[in-house]
Amino acid sequence: MKHIVFFLLIVLGTCFISCKEKPIDDVRVPSLVLQFNELFEGADIAFDTMQYFSEAGNPFYITEIKYFISNICLYKGGQKIKISYQDGLHYVETNYPDTKKWNICQSLAKDNYDSIGFTFGLTDAINITNAFPNSPENSMTWPTILGGGYHYMMLNGKYLYNDTLYPMNIHLGRGQIYQSQTPNTDSIIGFIDNSFEVTLPYSFSFNGSTQTININMNVENWFKEPFVYDIAYWGSSIMQNQAAMQMLKENGTKNVFTIY
Repeated sequence: MKHIVFFLLIVLGTCFISCKEKPIDDVRVPSLVLQFNELFEGADIAFDTMQYFSEAGNPFYITEIKYFISNICLYKGGQKIKISYQDGLHYVETNYPDTKKWNICQSLAKDNYDSIGFTFGLTDAINITNAFPNSPENSMTWPTILGGGYHYMMLNGKYLYNDTLYPMNIHLGRGQIYQSQTPNTDSIIGFIDNSFEVTLPYSFSFNGSTQTININMNVENWFKEPFVYDIAYWGSSIMQNQAAMQMLKENGTKNVFTIY
């Protein structure tokens, strides 16, 4: 009898552990697959090749693009459906092709959906220093003295100005409010969240089969609309320049992201 009781306790304990490890809304087959693409004028980025021009006429090339997407959600008839899988947060880096595809293994109601939304970057609530201790996300650390947390984006490369190559570090993250007119770290009195919301119309009917959605970053539009962003004017480093980051933020909400 003791052996039977002991056996039952083991079985129950194993069941409890296995059930506890698997989230209720976790499914084996992805409901959604988000494919992230980085494009320039409709074509895949050719990295490390001096063939691009910004709207201001800056010749440049791109070495890598890194960014965070968070608060992913779907909409149907005005109703918001949050993606809770992996906290609705994903990191994309062109150096790591596996990050460009996100399999969302979350149960999804069979219904008609009309759009998808997300935050580009990380809101203050989740943009916490040391939240991502492991590679490759930890390469996005934003200096503590400048507000801490993480970069929302690194668009890195080089630009040509007066026959000289300069680093092109288009970095977007927390901005600073300075007491003085010069960006002296000793005069920082506050910080600005430069993340922004994106909503993209996309109608689809989910019938239980995996739905693949392509989300495109149209890189030329970071420099184009509504503000012409002059890379040479703003220089190689903008992490302490809220005016430059604000311009990128507003351009980002316009036509940088499209979906198909």
